[in-house]
Amino acid sequence: MDTAFVIGNGESRLIFPLKKLQQQGHIYGCNAIYRDHPTLCDTIVAASPEMAQELYEAKQQKLIPQKTEIIDYKKISEWDYVLPKDNETTRPQGADTYRYWTGSKEKKHDYKKLKRKDFSKTKGSGCSAVLHAAEAGYKNILIIGFDILGARQWELENKDLSRLQNNVYKNTHNYPDRDSIKAYLKYEWLYQLTQIFRKFPQTNFYF
Repeated sequence: MDTAFVIGNGESRLIFPLKKLQQQGHIYGCNAIYRDHPTLCDTIVAASPEMAQELYEAKQQKLIPQKTEIIDYKKISEWDYVLPKDNETTRPQGADTYRYWTGSKEKKHDYKKLKRKDFSKTKGSGCSAVLHAAEAGYKNILIIGFDILGARQWELENKDLSRLQNNVYKNTHNYPDRDSIKAYLKYEWLYQLTQIFRKFPQTNFYF
């Protein structure tokens, strides 16, 4: 079998008949997907210790099949998303932000305390799941429910970007209670996914 499906938890996921994917390829899910689809995934990835613990407890309670593989924060790939020829300024043409992001707590007008993120140092469940599928050798990887932007983006005009929290499980156990997504997250996901695509040029990614 040379096909894998990687299912994120963006709200666009709700329109897909996910059960039809079974027997069509290896299915990766992320974090709390078992709550709605306990028998769907062959593998579930959880980058945070708290979410991994929830998955192990669910398995003990037989809420998910024993055969379901759990890839926790100790088992995800050690690759840091940096390719051999990359340097500090490597970025796709036209990209203002790539590996590094610098921002401030704008809503609190605290511009003196800038934060800097290096996305080669961060690990999230979704991108780690895509990377695992690529490293496992699947030639066709279909990525579903990776919304990148905030919820209800289609309602905004003038190229404004939605900051509304966009996750099927927002404000539930092991998910932070917040109204908006972190400003840097879309850049983190775009950087890590692009680097995966660059590392595996012979793999077909469908996004």
